[in-house]
Formats: sequence, C-alpha cells, structure tokens
Amino acid sequence: MLELDVETGRLWCGDTVFADGRYVYSLCGEAAGRTAAAAELGRRQITGSAGHWVIRGMFEELQVELTHRFDAMPDGLQETIALRNLGSGPVRFSDIGFGFSAGLQERAEWRLCAIPFLVQLDGSRHDYSGACLAGGRFKNSVYSDGSRPEPPLAEAGRLRSEAWVWRAGDQGLLIAKYNNADIELSVASVFVRGERKFLRFGGAGACLYGEPARAHLLDPGQVFTFGTTCYRHVEGRLEDAFAGYREILDSRGHGIPADYDPPVNWNELYDIGWHHSDPAALKAHYTRGALLAEAEKARACSCDLLYLDPGWEVAEGTTLWDESRLGTVESLVAELREEYGLQLGFRTILRCYREHWERRHMVLYAGPKAPVKWGDQDLWEMCLCSPSFRQEKLARIHNIARHGVRFLMVDEMDWRGPCRDPAHGHAVPTTASDHARAVYGLCRELRRQCPELSIECHDPVWPWHTCIYAPTYFQQGFGEQGAYCENWGFEYMWNCLDDLRSGKALALYYYNLACNVPLYLHITMAADNDNCLFFWWAASTVRHLGIGGKHGSPSVNPKDMPAYCPETRFAAYRDSMALYKRLKPYFSRGVFHGLGEHAHLHYLPDRAGGVLLLFNVTGGDQTMEARIDGAILGAGVNPRVLGAKSAETKDGALHLRAKVPGMSAAVIRIGDAALDK
Repeated sequence: MLELDVETGRLWCGDTVFADGRYVYSLCGEAAGRTAAAAELGRRQITGSAGHWVIRGMFEELQVELTHRFDAMPDGLQETIALRNLGSGPVRFSDIGFGFSAGLQERAEWRLCAIPFLVQLDGSRHDYSGACLAGGRFKNSVYSDGSRPEPPLAEAGRLRSEAWVWRAGDQGLLIAKYNNADIELSVASVFVRGERKFLRFGGAGACLYGEPARAHLLDPGQVFTFGTTCYRHVEGRLEDAFAGYREILDSRGHGIPADYDPPVNWNELYDIGWHHSDPAALKAHYTRGALLAEAEKARACSCDLLYLDPGWEVAEGTTLWDESRLGTVESLVAELREEYGLQLGFRTILRCYREHWERRHMVLYAGPKAPVKWGDQDLWEMCLCSPSFRQEKLARIHNIARHGVRFLMVDEMDWRGPCRDPAHGHAVPTTASDHARAVYGLCRELRRQCPELSIECHDPVWPWHTCIYAPTYFQQGFGEQGAYCENWGFEYMWNCLDDLRSGKALALYYYNLACNVPLYLHITMAADNDNCLFFWWAASTVRHLGIGGKHGSPSVNPKDMPAYCPETRFAAYRDSMALYKRLKPYFSRGVFHGLGEHAHLHYLPDRAGGVLLLFNVTGGDQTMEARIDGAILGAGVNPRVLGAKSAETKDGALHLRAKVPGMSAAVIRIGDAALDK
C-alpha cells in the first residue's frame, strides 16, 4: 500500500522509498510587469485527513494561488493541481514544475521506464537508469520539419511520457497522467539541490511546445486545473506496470467494446500506386476498373472492405470525388457490396497538392500566403482553425461518407505552424493545441452526422513515423464519448521487415501492453516474406488490420526489395488470412498478454485457452519456449494444443516448445482456440 507524508513529500511502500526529497513547487513567469525567475510557494496550509489532503499556498511574486489535492484510492493515490490568478492583471508562465523528488545518488540502479513507448517510434529506448538520469544521458524523440515554422520546445533537462514506472527490482511506482481536455504529459526532470541531484516526477510540468498550452496565460480570476496524476504501487514484472496503465485507460472509457469487430481492409495503393495528383497518371492507372480488380483480390484474400488511399480525389486535398474516372460514390458502394461482399473506406487529408482552395483559407505565417516546397512537391496549407474552411471541408467529406462509407482515415492533418490571419476568426497566433481541437472537432461532427462511420485519426500535430504529440487516448472513444475510434499504427508499412529486425516495431508490442485503444495499420505483402512474418506481427499487435500489394508498385515498394513470386506470396497470404479470420476475435478484441517482446498471448475472458505467437526475427532456425500461467488460460490440465512441438502442464503452468524457422512466426492454438474450424 502506498503511503504519503504530505508534510515532507515522502512517498513509499513498505521498505521501498520512491520519493525522499521535499515536494517541488516551482513557477516561472511574469505578472504586472514583474518577472519571477523561480517563484517559491509561500503561506502553505494543509487541511484534511484520512487519505484526503488539500494543500493551499501562494506564489506571492505572481499573485497566484495554488490548490493541491491528494486523495487515497483503493489502488493508490490520485493528485490534482490547480492555479488561480488572484492579481488584477494577466499572468504569463514561462515554465511550470511541480512534483515529488527522489535523490539519484542512492538510486543509481533504479530504472525510469516510459509507458506506453518504452520503445519510441524511432526505435530508441525510453528506459533509463538512475545513473543515466544523473549524468544527463536521456532524450525525447522529436519530430522536426524544416519546411514549417516551429515554436521552441519546452524540454530542456526533462523527459515526457503518458506514464512512467519508477522501479527497483520487482518494486515499482506507476505514475500516470490523464487529461482529456488539454494535451498534457507526465514530465520527469533532473535538478540539483545543494550537492545532490534529484529526479522530479508526477505533479505537473511543461513539455512539447509548452503544453498544456492553456496553463501558461491566466487572466484575472481565471483558474487552470491540470490533469489528474495517478500513483500505484506495482509489484512483479515490468509488464505489470504497463497493465496497470491499461486498466486506468479502460476505466476512463478507452477500452474495447464487447462487440468490436473491425473489417479487414484491402488497400489498393500497394498495387495501383501513388500518382501524386498527376491527372494523366491517375486517368491511366486509378480507374473504376482498376479498383474492381483490387476488389477481386480483396475477396480472394477474405477481406471485408476496399480502402481507397491517394487517388480517388480530383487532386489530393480537394476532397472532391472524381466521377469522371470512378463513377459515383453510391454506385461504387453498391457494386462492391453486391458483387464482392465488400464495404468501402477512404482517406482524407488537410493540405492540398494543387492550388484549389481560395487563398483566404490558407495558413498565414509571417509573409504572404504561398505554397510550401515539401520534397519535390508543392503543398498548400489550409487552416482548419478557420470556421468557414472547416465547415466546407466537413461538408465535402460528409457528401462522400453519407453514401454508405464505413471507414475513414484522417491523415496528413498534422500541424505545420501557427496561423496569424485575424480574418479567420480564431485566436492569433494559433497553437498546436488549437489545431488538434479543430481536427478532433471535425472528426466528432462527422461521427455525429454519420453514426455508422468508423474513424481512424492520425496524430494531429506530429506525423507518426518518429513520435507522436498528443496522448494515445486523447479525445478517443467509441459511441458518443470520443471524436474518433482508432489510432494509426505508426508508419510500419513501408520497410516492415527492417523495422522488425531493427527493433523499431517493438513499439507496437509495448503499446498493446499499455493501451486498448485500437490501432489500424495496412501493410503490403510485397515487402513481407513468404513466411508472412510481418503479417503475423501486425495481426498480433494491430487490432484493425489492412493488407494489399500482390505485385507491389514501384511507387510505394521499399528500395532494394528482394524479388519474389507474386502468386506464391499471394497464396501464402490467402492461407494466413484464412487462419486469421478463424481466430480474429482473439486478435481484434481479446486480451493482449506479453510473455516477452517476441512472445504474445491473446485470450478471451469467456473462453478457455488462447492463441500464442512466437516470432523469430533472426536468420536461423530457433527452438523457442514459453511458460503460461494456467490461471490465465483457464484451460485445465493438458489442454489441446496445435502448432507446438511439445506442450506440458506442470507447476500450474503450461510449458510450450516450438521450432520456429528463421524470419517466421509460430501460431500456437490452445484450448478452445485449437477447436475452431
């Protein structure tokens, strides 16, 4: 049980002391022409008892009142912090830093591990010893693009994550921030007090582009309340801390509905190719006939939905369906349903690759409105924070989706810098958070107008191939709760086998340990191998799966892709899909249980047994072993097992061995899963 000395800030469980320094209260800012480099909390008063404490104090230099509350919960502690401007003028904060503190000298062997991205999207590990922290050997992954103006990052000397586990051996403290109103992450920073170095954690702090943005400026009388921080004592494996965070998100409504059953998408992009709004190329390659040929492949591979990537528009970003090439939306929806048994989905983006929209809708930076050079293309950047543009964009998407479309990908809406156009009717300049709210507001209204439409939304600020900006749960939810349903499965769709070999794709494993918000990802069989290794990795870690690419188009294939026989690869995928569809409930809505980075168990609470996948990402054959607690399986002694070399129940656990060829996966079916036809 966690214990807190609210007077000193000491936090412990049994013999393990997680915080031994005093609680840190630090604000830097300016009010009424006075600048406080590091305002200190004075006139502190503590009230309450029996696990419910309220700390009140004043930052006299800034005339800001702090209200700090701790509440004991059955599974730990919950913390909330609020600031109120008691002055007669506005107060602006340049930095914010509250939290527990722990001396690092005596904790050199402790570890601070990020949740969910212990492996960040670029493959770097967000996992640090106390010695690394004290030595400044830590780093956040950051997305940067020289083609756009970017605010400064507020991250010097600090780390950010949705949650952390601060642990020694099998004893750990889960530190989880939750804020569904503002973009806010859990900040951990290193600071010096006297001759000692400390780690500050929990509480509240600024990171990214100064998030949470709305906390930095308070008008007279205004209050800002930071997101809740949950603290839990966790004992056992690292994976248990991840599961604790997943429970927190589930309890907040970010779980999987009992009837969640996403279609398997077929993406036409991988064979038709990406023609970048070239009218002649689109007319030659992206036609109704070409889409129906892709629909035939989709049907042969047991897919449920034809997904349209770039090419269906007059030009990318116009959001105008090209009837001259494709016929009407409603006729295509009907033909796919009646002739192929398929639904329809499509992708929409914000930027535009032709000068189509009126320039008044564009983002205004410091100079005149003009297209931006992005690689070898020009793009026109539209301002979604402008109500008039957002309404027109919404109407165009709805005009397509209302004809029976079932899936929408919201892509390429990442923030490309602040807009300074006062004619748009938004605050000047806009912030990354303003833009994110506009993206999610668009999604929310689309879901209201088209209740049967499922929406996957990419990160609204940073593209997903390096890192993300908003928390994985932010504004997500099924039914009426959320703006969108699914997250993007990062960018593990181009060089998938390299991502698996290098360890980058392990981000998918840790995401699933910590979060039940479904991922969507489509992959190409052309970049996989005949063992369908990445297919099974995606099947195991992505709850909404998409495939495609029998032949593969040079416009999207990875460079130096090995030659292969398309018929052999397609047959292998067709067989793998047949098995996947039989086991799909385990993958799409089952419990993901990590036995190790390359050993994933999926089980359904109401069925005995489960599905175990073992991944060999080396070039040579391996005999791989797994031990599964019998209480998890609920399958009795010596259940039926298919796909393993040996299986034996002893000491209350099922012990499995399987010979797994190089660069392949073993799919082992246990109990009820072995009986599925």
